[in-house]
Amino acid sequence: MKLKSTLAFIALLFSAFIVSETFAQSTFENVHALFQTKCTAGCHSGGSPSGNLNLSGTTADVYNRLVNVAPTNPVALAKGYKRVDPAYPYRSLLMKKVNHGLDPNNDLVTGEGNAMPNNQNPLASEEIELIRQWIIWGAPDTGVVADIQLIYDYYNVNGLPEVQAPPTPEEEGKEGFQVRFGPFFVEPGGEIEFFQKYDPEFTDGKEIIQINNKMSSESHHYFLFNMQSAPAASLGIEPLTGDNFLNQAYIHQYSVVLSAWPFSREVLLPEGTAFFTNSDDILINNLHIPNPNQDSILSANAYLNIYTQPMGSGAIEMHSMPISYGNSDPYILHIPPTGQPFTLEMEQVIPDSTYYFWTLMGHNHQIGTDFDIYKRNTDGSKGEQVYEGYYDVDYNFNQGYYSYSHPPIRKFDPFLEVDMAKGLIYESTWVNYGPDTVGFGFTTQDEMFVCYYQYTTQLPSAINEQTSAVSSIDVYPNPSRDNINLSYTLKNTAHAVVELFNLTGSKVKTIINTVQSAGKHLLKIKSEDEELAPGTYMVSVTVDGEVTTKKIISLN
Repeated sequence: MKLKSTLAFIALLFSAFIVSETFAQSTFENVHALFQTKCTAGCHSGGSPSGNLNLSGTTADVYNRLVNVAPTNPVALAKGYKRVDPAYPYRSLLMKKVNHGLDPNNDLVTGEGNAMPNNQNPLASEEIELIRQWIIWGAPDTGVVADIQLIYDYYNVNGLPEVQAPPTPEEEGKEGFQVRFGPFFVEPGGEIEFFQKYDPEFTDGKEIIQINNKMSSESHHYFLFNMQSAPAASLGIEPLTGDNFLNQAYIHQYSVVLSAWPFSREVLLPEGTAFFTNSDDILINNLHIPNPNQDSILSANAYLNIYTQPMGSGAIEMHSMPISYGNSDPYILHIPPTGQPFTLEMEQVIPDSTYYFWTLMGHNHQIGTDFDIYKRNTDGSKGEQVYEGYYDVDYNFNQGYYSYSHPPIRKFDPFLEVDMAKGLIYESTWVNYGPDTVGFGFTTQDEMFVCYYQYTTQLPSAINEQTSAVSSIDVYPNPSRDNINLSYTLKNTAHAVVELFNLTGSKVKTIINTVQSAGKHLLKIKSEDEELAPGTYMVSVTVDGEVTTKKIISLN
């Protein structure tokens, strides 16, 4: 790592692109100054600028040419990219142009044009990061949304390596997509919690059958919420802070928790179950991470691989819920500074209901010493214990103590059947050595009493026979520069027609038109043989009059 003096740093700010707050009052003004210094000479100015993008002129001029503006590059346009898509660096062609390997997963691909600055040295890492942070925070034209000093220090003084991306579902040849959270930067000894929206841009509903999470080992938790588009629109596009109770309350009220992770792990749902999503649903990602390092800056980033199958594939719905002490008023939680174990209980009773539990996980904070769950007897007393907080994280053995940062996650195979008319009893224990009472809050210095669980209302063995004639339709890799694989499964022997259309609805080719046997079928669509120009197409599979379509992108 390079050490820089304060004077050298100030000189860098003036000579490159970042000027003092006296001259630049917003993050975009800093970004604009960077463009003027590094991108306008010979490329993005004048009457015929590269890519038809003129980056010279006032901040308002440049902003209006960038944000939510479609690119002229046909490959990027076919993917639905914008020059700058607020909150989405992966969908912003400008970010890909300047990236130069800062994010290995966001570099240019064939057909997307040349990197910026063209035929010059790449921007410095802190300069590229400034642009990325501006986009992540919604690409505002006013306001300060990036800590320039913190960014510079991360890349030049004392930054810790960030979490590297795993292969995407597409790269694995599976249906699904990858979501990246952040990065956000946490100063030494600091702590952050943010909510970040992600629109998967589904064209139809999906069943989520697996979610793999990869995050920093310092992380306290990661939650994935699913929210309908209307309430999600009220949240705006920029990330939201998790230490704001109104943000927390709104998200928990108008969304459902799909899953929670205290550490990196995969959530592979039991066969025959899935989380259900609608075509216009929005995902809300929530990361809470303290930086225990007292001399280094932490990059708070994470990845989710979300694996899907078409809605109607025959699964029953997996539900995921939290229950918290105090319900709508968690602030009634108070742990006195006695230095002795302090235990609270809460009951959950739901008349005329039977739940089949797949997972249970207790959650409290740093003065928590135990978390237990019991079946409740009819008279209100404790029955069978179904969760012991002293177990290890994978619930294999009793380790003799409770770890609040890595609480046990108990999976039930077979599912745990609970008559919720009798219900469950949740019990949390803390020891507060003082000097003050500790109450509810969102940092690890505050406390919580929450249980997260996943359940169904019928057993997976009760899955109804699938009525669809075709299932498990998958297209991969997508986008593709060569062969595109189409796989699908027929329930019965049937007449199948597979056709390719452009976006105007004109048929490009009939790939097959024949009777096929029941089972899985794989077809290869060769971009070169079909003379597919770069762009977006629709492939349709018609079986017994039932039509299913998938979007494919050719980069040929």
